[in-house]
Amino acid sequence: MSELFLNEKPVRTLIVLRQSAEDMYCSKISKKIDTTYAHTIKILSRLEDRELIQTKKEGRRKYIRLTSTGETRAEKFQELLNTFEEDMMEKETEVNTKLEMNL
Repeated sequence: MSELFLNEKPVRTLIVLRQSAEDMYCSKISKKIDTTYAHTIKILSRLEDRELIQTKKEGRRKYIRLTSTGETRAEKFQELLNTFEEDMMEKETEVNTKLEMNL
């Protein structure tokens, strides 16, 4: 499982699905995570194999949504990313403060 979640695009896919208020399908996800349609299909297949997403075909479109397990994982990844971003902002503030003190 680590090979899946140590990659940016699968994590971003889960987060995009979690944050979306609209029905999602592959081409929309591709645009939001900035990857090719073919790569997105592979990501979605791996996520579905791990029962993190489920699909529902309606006409020509296949709609994708998170399972309850997928929702939990996406939430945890979002929390982790938020923590990283907060840490980066704090470090940036510290560096800027030190630079200003040296001027």
